[in-house]
Amino acid sequence: MQLPQGIIAAELTPLQALSLGLSVNAESLEPTFAGVVVAQINAALAGQDAPALSDPAITLELIRQGAVIGVVPFGADGKRLPLGSDPTFSDSAQIAKVGVSCALCHSVTDGSVLAANTVGPGSVGVQIDGRAAEKLDVGAIFAASGNPLAYLPFLQLKFDALDGATLGRGDFAGIDSSLTIEQQTAQAREYLTSNNAKGMRHYPVTSFDATPDGIGNATYIAPFFRTDLAAPWGSSGSFEKLEDFNNLVYTVALDPTSLLTPKGRTLLNVLAGPVGDEIATRYEATLKATGVIPMGVATEDAIPFVKATRTDIDAGASAGPTGRRVDNDLLSALNAYTDQLPAPPVKDGLDAAKVALGKSIFMNARADGGANCAACHTSDPSMPVENDRIRPINELYRAYDDDVLVLLDRSNVGLSPVQTTLAGPNPEYTLTLTVLDATRRLAENANTGLVNGRTPAERFVRGYAKPLLIGLGDKDEFLHNGSVSAPEGYLPASANASLDFLLNPAREAPTVLTNDDRVAPHAFYFPQVGEVDDPDGRDALVQYLLSRTPL
Repeated sequence: MQLPQGIIAAELTPLQALSLGLSVNAESLEPTFAGVVVAQINAALAGQDAPALSDPAITLELIRQGAVIGVVPFGADGKRLPLGSDPTFSDSAQIAKVGVSCALCHSVTDGSVLAANTVGPGSVGVQIDGRAAEKLDVGAIFAASGNPLAYLPFLQLKFDALDGATLGRGDFAGIDSSLTIEQQTAQAREYLTSNNAKGMRHYPVTSFDATPDGIGNATYIAPFFRTDLAAPWGSSGSFEKLEDFNNLVYTVALDPTSLLTPKGRTLLNVLAGPVGDEIATRYEATLKATGVIPMGVATEDAIPFVKATRTDIDAGASAGPTGRRVDNDLLSALNAYTDQLPAPPVKDGLDAAKVALGKSIFMNARADGGANCAACHTSDPSMPVENDRIRPINELYRAYDDDVLVLLDRSNVGLSPVQTTLAGPNPEYTLTLTVLDATRRLAENANTGLVNGRTPAERFVRGYAKPLLIGLGDKDEFLHNGSVSAPEGYLPASANASLDFLLNPAREAPTVLTNDDRVAPHAFYFPQVGEVDDPDGRDALVQYLLSRTPL
């Protein structure tokens, strides 16, 4: 993607980096340089001049010292540069390229040097792993790179195989293969940073698109603490095991060039037929045109970049969808690390009496005055997500079946059809299920017998995996695509306005009169549609949700 070159060309300053949601681990800095950074931040907070914070060279130095969380510098020898705080760090070490790691999206700092939301969502302090990097602008970061088309399969494309059709959050026309590389690059940057007609980003903040389907369907960044309690993985529940999901991230989401291996091409074809073939053909041509695959070098000799331990896996298998798997011991070590990462502490200021009332509302059935949340969500936050861990899409979005557009019949390979809905007020809510859903996992395990009392054919295959309802205190956008947040002027007497709005039947206004008419995503409210509003009860439910934390 040529991120360092893009940062140089864009003259990205440290303040601008913080405004993108990037954070700095102060413990990674060379001590003298750390002192300069801290002094400049303190000067800025005191209203004094702080020229270093507006100097693009300082941004590159922060990256060179490995202090920008999740942005990993490599030298010309292909090895990771030592941290600035490492005794082996040298001023002679120069950045040849950078990569990104899990920490980019799943780590923050304690804000001990500069708190988040002081000059931007980013912060400076001691790194804390497992927390979602709220307000991280992945789209703008990718757009700042020299070659955003390096991520072509994850961008919103205009498909020749579908007569120019495109799928995404709104009115973006899709990146057009008939245009020059320069024009397509401009389109990629527009997609990554611009808004749709509703004022929502095509590629929202706090989101990452991990599905190589050419559809604009970035999903909200999930936290990665207490991963022992959550499963299945991916918003659509496509991966039963965390290590398999992490391998997908390593070998595809962080290195999509694996899609151009023979098994990677097979995966795209099985998932999306002619559209998958088109993605592979376009992607290879794009990598050659942008120099990622050097002139005169065969594709298979240039890519993929991530080194796999195993390449003997069948295409599409959970263990390695593109046939590739990194070291299993390292995957197991990563599991062990994220399993034990603690949930964030519960925020101060919650009312114990309201929390107790909210718990009863959460647990009780509607007939008993509750919201019946426990019918779907795990009642004990210290316990793993429970039975029926994937909820069907037509239950979560009632309009789904009203106007379904089938794009590809995959019954010959045991998968659900590639399809989307055109119905209801928020059809983009279902975009992540268009190509990749849990049928891939269920087809692979078709002979495993009963699971939770259901055969594979009886289990839900198109829907969303239940989230862990813990660590909600920092969130102000909800659902897998971050599409629900408190609108401007919405000021409930609640501890979290967006969570209150998610639970408020007013979210259906002004068209819905009865519970049968609900069409908003996740249309489960307290009180129910048509009942006398109970803002105090809803606030109690919000306070309980904010209090949930595992022992």
